[in-house]
Amino acid sequence: MASEFKKKAFWRAVVAEFLAMSLFIFISIGSALGFQFPVMVNKTITPIQDNVKVSLAFGISIATMAQSVGHISGAHLNPAVTLGLLLSCQISILRAVMYIVAQCLGAVVGTAILSGITSNLEGNLLGLNQVSGLGSSSSLLGEGAADVKDSSPPG
Repeated sequence: MASEFKKKAFWRAVVAEFLAMSLFIFISIGSALGFQFPVMVNKTITPIQDNVKVSLAFGISIATMAQSVGHISGAHLNPAVTLGLLLSCQISILRAVMYIVAQCLGAVVGTAILSGITSNLEGNLLGLNQVSGLGSSSSLLGEGAADVKDSSPPG
């Protein structure tokens, strides 16, 4: 395990996971940001086309990232995939830990870059939706109240 830590190919794979995740988050969440600002075409707003555009951006970007770094790192691009490969003994514990750290840091960096670029957009939530007319704390309280009501015995 310690010998793997010293190899250039190991660090190249970790950096590839980091860069691929950063770029994937930047492209995919960036496409979802435009979804909040509908575009009028021929005096009609077509939200279905916007959904398709966001879905295509996610799908094409993950496929492109997987194709780009697959030969370097195996293109896990997801901590769940890395954990699955670790549990099936296909990668070492060190590689799994470093990949997960790189993927999480890549996601944070991609989001931070996107947040910095789009910070001047009004109502920019980086693609998050809010419950109509309620803030995040009100909606959280509502979810908790709904869970308590659903778990109460009938009658």
